[in-house]
Amino acid sequence: MSGPLQPLQRFLCNTCRATFTFERKSARPRGRFTDDLVQEAVRSYVQGLSSYRVLAAMLEQRLGLSVSRFTLNSWVLELGARAKTPLEVSIELAPKWGGFLGVDGKAIFINGQQHCLLIGVDHPTQDLVHALVVPVENADGFTRLETEVRLDAGYPLLGVVSDLGPGFASAHRDHFGAVPFQACRVHFDRRLDSDIPNFSWSKKGPLYAEFKDRIRAVLYADDIDEARTLLRDLVSERRRFKGIGRVDSLRALERNFDLYAAHHFAPGLPPDNNVTENVIKQLNKKLRLMEGFSSVDTAERYVRLLVGCYRFKRFTDSCRRANNGKTPLELAGVDIAGRDWLSFLLDR
Repeated sequence: MSGPLQPLQRFLCNTCRATFTFERKSARPRGRFTDDLVQEAVRSYVQGLSSYRVLAAMLEQRLGLSVSRFTLNSWVLELGARAKTPLEVSIELAPKWGGFLGVDGKAIFINGQQHCLLIGVDHPTQDLVHALVVPVENADGFTRLETEVRLDAGYPLLGVVSDLGPGFASAHRDHFGAVPFQACRVHFDRRLDSDIPNFSWSKKGPLYAEFKDRIRAVLYADDIDEARTLLRDLVSERRRFKGIGRVDSLRALERNFDLYAAHHFAPGLPPDNNVTENVIKQLNKKLRLMEGFSSVDTAERYVRLLVGCYRFKRFTDSCRRANNGKTPLELAGVDIAGRDWLSFLLDR
């Protein structure tokens, strides 16, 4: 933290003997700290990787006053309640997105029960368009996110890329059937090694390796004609590979071939969801330090702050060098004009 932050100046009324302050917009009994200090503490907590305990110790050393981790948590929840949601930010700033939406979920825990943080990320700007805290990663949450992004935020939906979560493809077909849907080929690729062990020590090892290599060749073919030819040749030799793996990977590829090949028909549609997964990794740097949330409401409040911080944060180590030094919102054509992310979220 930086800047001359000070505890709250308190005054005493000589008539009624009550104390009062001038520097807290949200007054509370026995408040001791200014709005600036509260906001700077919340900003430092969300931006950094410090725990409440570590940040409380830093504040106490700097101010000479005790600040408990419970107080810090209450500040985060207070400002999170006032902050704009990711969807509200998208509506207000109206970014110029690329139009290809990546959807993926991150497991979070609320009151000891697993829930899902479902996010929609624009390709290629990496701007996080919308985020929802839902009980489970299913078709209902997927449909709600896709619908609100398109109808409320005015997202120019040219295509969607996602893994084949429960009911995702059918939900998309039912509501946005004219929009291409790409099943992430990397998700399928990763499952091959768990579904089909290597058995390098076995005589069947080379056959298992060949099977996986040929499936991957279909997934990563340069064009649709090559993909179809490779798949047809593989299917013609089905008996050679019968019984390989814990599931029938070839049947799964056949059944969903059109979904994995959608990028061949929609120029610009990503064949994988790597961009969205990278955004989740950025958010998870902070989420993994947290033991969970006490309620859906507290989770949503924190997500508002975390997502807002991400959208205003400049890239420094992007594999796309042209992105470095720019924020996701700037890559989406928004002039943030040096605006502070937290001040913007609280400015209603």
